[in-house]
Amino acid sequence: MSYRIVADENVEPATRQYLDQLGHDVEWIGDIPELGVGVTDDEIAAYSTETNRLVLTQDDDFFTELSIEDSTGVLFQRDQTLTARDVGDIIDEIARYIPSHEVGLEYVGRDWL
Repeated sequence: MSYRIVADENVEPATRQYLDQLGHDVEWIGDIPELGVGVTDDEIAAYSTETNRLVLTQDDDFFTELSIEDSTGVLFQRDQTLTARDVGDIIDEIARYIPSHEVGLEYVGRDWL
């Protein structure tokens, strides 16, 4: 199973590319005309709901301003030491066990299970 993802501005290009290679459909907010770099978390959440995409972010502020229920679901990369391959492999493994419609908030880390 693969995920449809909208990647926040802080998600590295290598991570986005690797997720694409693994078969996930990834859009980066900087490439989305109605969003763009610097867009608010509310706008990202609204876009994720409109397009049925999970939000991939490293931004812990994403949770202070809005409720997780305001988005389709959030993949939060809390461990900044993970490589692009680590992040992609972890998300790919999460996708094997949790369908996208059941994702609320999943922490993307070595100990995700």
